Amino acid sequence: MSNILAHSKSALLIIDMQKDFAHSGGSAYIDGTEEIIAPLSELANIFRKHGKAIFHIIRLYHQDGSNAELCRKDSISSGRSMVVPHSEGAEIITDLLPEISRPYSHEDLLQGNIIQCGNSDYVLYKPRWGAFYHTMLHDLLQSKGITSLFIAGCNFPNCPRTTIYEASERDYKTAIIPATISGLYERGLKEMQHIGVHVFDALSPVDFFLKSGVMIIDYQPTYKHAFETLNKTWLNKYFEIEPIDDYVLTNPEDAILKNGGKILFALKDGEPVGTVALKKLENGNLELTKMAVHENHQGLGIGKALCLRAIEEAKGLEAKELILFSHSRLKSALNIYRTYGFAEIEVDKTKYKRANVMMVLPL
Repeated sequence: MSNILAHSKSALLIIDMQKDFAHSGGSAYIDGTEEIIAPLSELANIFRKHGKAIFHIIRLYHQDGSNAELCRKDSISSGRSMVVPHSEGAEIITDLLPEISRPYSHEDLLQGNIIQCGNSDYVLYKPRWGAFYHTMLHDLLQSKGITSLFIAGCNFPNCPRTTIYEASERDYKTAIIPATISGLYERGLKEMQHIGVHVFDALSPVDFFLKSGVMIIDYQPTYKHAFETLNKTWLNKYFEIEPIDDYVLTNPEDAILKNGGKILFALKDGEPVGTVALKKLENGNLELTKMAVHENHQGLGIGKALCLRAIEEAKGLEAKELILFSHSRLKSALNIYRTYGFAEIEVDKTKYKRANVMMVLPL
């Protein structure tokens, strides 16, 4: 797939996280922005840990309003003060900068220079909503071979959203983490997904992606055959394929998705290397089933990542319990299940002939 993120070519764009906008006492505070500082700081540190570039993109308004958008020009020229060059309110939130941060000059930024303020952190000024408009950002990204952008900051309807569209126009793959963008709303989130923006629901999958290059995605028809192949490979290795297995694996859309279940895939370099499913039961609960990881990619934490994501999805589907069937010889899988809180119960012998372990997780 051409829209798959590349972990080795990823960077983080942090938009307008300045004290006037992001602190509740700032002169132009945006509701909800103070709440994203902590998760965004954690996200920035994840990128630094993996040696990925971070770009702090800021606004600076001359007090005469000469470099402001038309909708703000009159207000600023009439005396409203916000992110004025050299002012405290124009400074980037300290928690988002590297531990040892090099000084940067607002005058140099206003001249269009991109300033390195840490080993992998950069600062640049944008004269309008989008980070690419009349800036050198695209040129710098290209020089570094960056093709995938995680976009965060303040305030989704304006600058982050515009930056996402500008990035898409330049064929960057894009991703967001909702907890790190202020002003995000449900319809806006769906609109982003419709234009190919990848959504990470938590920070741990981002960390795992940057470390391993593996990302977890929802079912796509393109990978229907992989769902069958990955599962039949391990079933044939350890057991026999039962009629219920064959039906589910050859008809996943009818057997799982049609009834409100979910299928997830783990992709590495755009190729499916793992999968798991949530099957809706008659009592409204869910069965964790058909989890498989390609033997060449085992031991990398993919099974754990799939299981954790499946549990989060199950909670979103409002099931009260998540059950699974397994076998005592599958020790690695059982260790994963126990790690995430599954406990053994009496086995329902009517489900699978091979199963001698049944587990449940209250949700």
